[in-house]
Amino acid sequence: MHPLLDLVTAAEYNAWANARVYNALRDLGDAARKEDRRAFFGSIHNTMNHILLADLIYRERLEGKPTTFTRLDEVLHDGFAELEAAHRANDAWYIGFCRALGPARLEGILSFRAVGMDSEEFFSLPLRLCLTNLFQHQIHHRGQVHHMISHAGAPPPPLDVVKFGRGDRDRWSDAA
Repeated sequence: MHPLLDLVTAAEYNAWANARVYNALRDLGDAARKEDRRAFFGSIHNTMNHILLADLIYRERLEGKPTTFTRLDEVLHDGFAELEAAHRANDAWYIGFCRALGPARLEGILSFRAVGMDSEEFFSLPLRLCLTNLFQHQIHHRGQVHHMISHAGAPPPPLDVVKFGRGDRDRWSDAA
């Protein structure tokens, strides 16, 4: 059985969607991005920080490094430009990582402890499942940001996979 979406395409879509969100967020001021919107992580800015944080946690695991983070609500970058630059660089890393994956590694097991200072929860799961979780996690929280953008009074960017697949270019694209 073939997967619905291969991991390289998922990584590329993820970077495309994140870029569109960041491009839309530039139209909002810092106060609007940091306003508490009663979301799980409070603000647009903190939710984008959380998305990047989760990616970095998984990246440390994939690189065989001990996880350096202890909280899922840690704000990595207070400045919008720094957050955007770090997120775009990390998205590029994931595209390269997924392109370099061989079938044997993809079917291998990734073992890790859950994040949290007191967490004793331990997981051993197929790498394919972990990467699927990573990209679905982003989709979940990007949806929250998409909603918060509209509540901030700005039009949210279309993030449909069909627009990505078609290569649509519009005001939210990097190369419009």
